[in-house]
Amino acid sequence: MTPEREETPHARTPGSARRRLLFLSPLPPPTGGIPTWTLGVLGSSLRSDFVLRIVNTSPSQCDGVYGSSRLRWSRVLDAMRILGSLFWQLLRFRPRIVHVNTPYQWALLRDGLAIWLAWALRTRTVLHFRGGDFPESVERASRLVRWAILATLRRTDRLVALTRHTELFLRRVVGHDHVRYVPNFVRVADFDPLPDRAERKDPCVEVLFVGWIIPAKGVGELLDVAGRVPGAHFTLVVPAEQTYLESLQPTLASLGECVTLLDPLPRQEILELYRRADVFVLPTWREGFPNVVLEAMAAGLPVVATPVGAIPDAVREGEEGLLIPPRDVQALEAALRQLVESATLRLAMGKRARIRAEEVFDLEAVISQLRAVYDELSESAPRPAAETSAARSGSVR
Repeated sequence: MTPEREETPHARTPGSARRRLLFLSPLPPPTGGIPTWTLGVLGSSLRSDFVLRIVNTSPSQCDGVYGSSRLRWSRVLDAMRILGSLFWQLLRFRPRIVHVNTPYQWALLRDGLAIWLAWALRTRTVLHFRGGDFPESVERASRLVRWAILATLRRTDRLVALTRHTELFLRRVVGHDHVRYVPNFVRVADFDPLPDRAERKDPCVEVLFVGWIIPAKGVGELLDVAGRVPGAHFTLVVPAEQTYLESLQPTLASLGECVTLLDPLPRQEILELYRRADVFVLPTWREGFPNVVLEAMAAGLPVVATPVGAIPDAVREGEEGLLIPPRDVQALEAALRQLVESATLRLAMGKRARIRAEEVFDLEAVISQLRAVYDELSESAPRPAAETSAARSGSVR
């Protein structure tokens, strides 16, 4: 696997200078929210303003799907390789800015070292938190680990939050000036032209789930209600945690034709599933800012989901979809029944979802927010360590 990638320079007007921007971020495989984000950035208008280069943080061994963060020795070796590649790029490429996408958990050790390495070489840094429960992960940490995390936050030039919850936490522990909120994006044009769902003759309502087949995605609850929603067919697209998938086999067998479980598919086939669907569902327990919700909205689908992470920032209750408490089987069944039984409600929510995706979450609208962060750093002096009282004491409360 190639650890780095340089984008081809675009033509510029005479005398213009394109700044160098280095990403520490994963590329496919495996698929997922952060690799999708990386590909979107590489294909965006940022290529006109920056020379882009990637240090790929994807694992060298795609050894399955796991329901929780685990320290694996193959990932330790990967971290050493990635930090070595970063050091080489800092010396050779000499970027103006290093943007680190971190899923935190165990990866924050690697990504924190990357921030300190870039700081030592006087390169401006952006640390982008890709989950929805970073504040809780810090509070669960030991005092020493918490101190190290807060020291790294203070040493970073800009902290980018994916959720409002994380934004508020970061502003509280390091101050307001160096924290920015930037949502995820979706390339809305990928879903054009939208199908005319009002003209569909099939009485069966297609409910789509796209995501990992793990307990924390609410798959168990979804299968619990799948056989109790008349007039609905459920399609679930893996990858799956194999041991968990095996435990679901008796349930899947009992549901018969009510549920279709599909292996991972190429991007174009996933887009076709969105076109054929009538409702999108994600009864997840925890999230950052799930791309699949934005994709469903861009596809003109009403969303049934839980109000975790940034989902309520995207889906407004009763407007673009229905939000139900995590692990609440009865609420999930009621929400699905409501949409399955009312084509008028489905179409109205789906229309509003598409409009919101276009106006708020389309690729270039969000890229303009990222560009503003980079412009700030390009024009400012290197950031001194923040000196808030909470940060000095290592307190997050």
